[in-house]
Amino acid sequence: MEQQGTREDKIPHVMSTNCTGCQEEYLNFYMGSVHVKDVALAHILLYESPSASGRHLCVESIAHWSDFAAKVAQLYPEYKVPSFPSDTQPGLLRAKNPSKKLIDMGMQFTPLERIIEDSVECLKSKGYI
Repeated sequence: MEQQGTREDKIPHVMSTNCTGCQEEYLNFYMGSVHVKDVALAHILLYESPSASGRHLCVESIAHWSDFAAKVAQLYPEYKVPSFPSDTQPGLLRAKNPSKKLIDMGMQFTPLERIIEDSVECLKSKGYI
């Protein structure tokens, strides 16, 4: 019986499929994006804040797969990033300020563009793309 990949195995797959022209569609797929350095900083911020309580969503943005693919295509036109001409769920609202609690505490997130750039550079250095 073939084993399913771990979450870590799938992360390079999700990002690299965008850069290699894979036509695999993710019709109802939303993805939260955050820089790993921001996750570490959020942990420190919460640990050092006595008033912090409850859950804190730690993402720079939550985007539909088609929005994410469009951003990758914009930043990396040299790659064969598939485009998704129509929204698979028209009328569905995109999440805005998903990490409001952290932002209100002073957290400043790395922008999605930088997250993508750092991810692509990491994938290149490891030979995934």
